[in-house]
Amino acid sequence: MASARRPVLGKDQITQYFERIKLPEGQRRYCIAGMGSDEALEYLALLQKHHLAEIPFENITLHYSHHRQISIHPEELFKKIVSDNNNRGGYCMENNTLLNMLLRSLGFKIYSAGGRVFDGGAWTGWSHMVNMVTIGDSRYHVDVGFGGPGPVRPLKLDRAGTTMDHIQPASMRLQWRNIEGNTDESQRLWVYEHRISESGEFTQIYCFSELEFLPVDYLYMNYYTSTSPRTFFTQTVVGEKKILGGENNSELVGSLILGNNDLKWRIRGEKEREIHFENEEDRIKALEEHWGIKLSQLERDSVRGLTSEIKS
Repeated sequence: MASARRPVLGKDQITQYFERIKLPEGQRRYCIAGMGSDEALEYLALLQKHHLAEIPFENITLHYSHHRQISIHPEELFKKIVSDNNNRGGYCMENNTLLNMLLRSLGFKIYSAGGRVFDGGAWTGWSHMVNMVTIGDSRYHVDVGFGGPGPVRPLKLDRAGTTMDHIQPASMRLQWRNIEGNTDESQRLWVYEHRISESGEFTQIYCFSELEFLPVDYLYMNYYTSTSPRTFFTQTVVGEKKILGGENNSELVGSLILGNNDLKWRIRGEKEREIHFENEEDRIKALEEHWGIKLSQLERDSVRGLTSEIKS
């Protein structure tokens, strides 16, 4: 039986990736062979944390490019997010495809799966991508492409529904259950839930299957998500990346959140700062000053006439 081949990175490319996510040199491991399960899980969590803090969840290409097309080809993703040195990120299928390639190159046993987002009181179609990593006898859900309430550490597929810490005071958990809209009550999916504090209620964010999705599945998903006028990605500029803090900057303490008309700093559940954009120049300046993303004149001109343009 022919095996399905997936792209892997060479050592020089892995080094570039480590530089991009600012992984300290003393913590860099190029192969997990020989690691025990606990050590491998700890390393996986470290990579996810640095990825979330340095590579933003964002959809800038859909608004600030003349072509407004998202490519999820591995070579194009590596160029855009790692080697171009412009601090760019992407949405779920971009960021999670890139992480998938890194983890496979390091020796992790990994595949990807599709998810549905709970939006406006109903489940969407398959529009999200997650990674599934097997360590020892356990399987973990790993996601660096959702933003905001998305998971911040690997979550074990545990039917007990154990609650785990998110960025304080928030928490997260997985539930193994049926979802609204299914006519077959025996169906089960993993439902990722998040709550903003211990006194709050858990909110369902997205669900996913353990079925392996193939690269061609994401071609269909990516096309709809990036072109349909019914998705918020094509209507609004959005972005988010986590903020490292605490002792030795070793802890995720908050988020830097880009909305269509503002930029917010949210630290440990509280909004600490906010910038409102009065015009396009304000947003472009904020992207460069606070995200390190420099847009060319062609990219700046490309937003003109779109619903996402901030008109003076």
